[in-house]
Amino acid sequence: MSKTKVLFIINPISGTGKQKIVEKLLEKHLDTQYIEYDITYTERAKHAIEIAKEAKDKYNVITAVGGDGSVNEVGSQLIGSNTSLAIIPVGSGNGLARHLKIPLTIKNAIETINNLKKTTIDVVKINDGYFLGTAGTGFDARIGWLFSQSKKRGFWTYFKITIKEYFNYLEGVYDITIDGKKFNTKALLITFANSNQYGNNAYISPNSKLDDGLIRIIILKKFPLLYSLNFAYKLFNKKINTFKYIKELKGKNITIIPPKKELHIDGEPALTEDKINLTIQPLALKIIIP
Repeated sequence: MSKTKVLFIINPISGTGKQKIVEKLLEKHLDTQYIEYDITYTERAKHAIEIAKEAKDKYNVITAVGGDGSVNEVGSQLIGSNTSLAIIPVGSGNGLARHLKIPLTIKNAIETINNLKKTTIDVVKINDGYFLGTAGTGFDARIGWLFSQSKKRGFWTYFKITIKEYFNYLEGVYDITIDGKKFNTKALLITFANSNQYGNNAYISPNSKLDDGLIRIIILKKFPLLYSLNFAYKLFNKKINTFKYIKELKGKNITIIPPKKELHIDGEPALTEDKINLTIQPLALKIIIP
């Protein structure tokens, strides 16, 4: 019986620094009776895209060892292929891994890969790229840009930037078309959700499922700061849909004309042209799950 071939793509500078011990833990915990594996390290931004694109027909599974950005880079190259994505989450948010209940400890994530249990999930085409978890425009995209330029990572850095920027950031007007229906709205931010959270168990879209063929559109209006604790409580307790300044919509084909060009795509900063075009790609990616 031939072994399952697995490639591990490790981002040496992602997130929290745990990835440096992955090699040793693979030697110890990966089931080499059934799995044959290789390891490669990324050397620059977007390098994982090149590696995954080149390797996808040579391996049964390609594992992203990193955060949501690394998962996006690897997973986007496996869409529509027979190669499955696996995740060892060592980023600062780990939104998709958390949605899928992939363990956050490296040892347990490796043991999940040993089982080779897989499912198939939707992905979302966004202009010329893809996202697997969430993307967005407006205030959270602005925060994403500032966070990417910060020397420190982690939740508290993100939190401090958010509080500082909130006072200065103004709502914008967004022209939106969802499955042919047009309207416009003022918003602080608009999140496009395939999975249920940004990361760190911040559930921006608790109703999202990864296999329902729908994109959720979460529109947040700017709210007085006296509501901020209520907002935070509901965000982290899967109750954000009951927050009075939130509106949730859903669809399969969405176009948004935003007032600013800043985006985040699976937590990574990006820029859009005049329009953001979103299309669901149903059951397009195979992924290893617990």
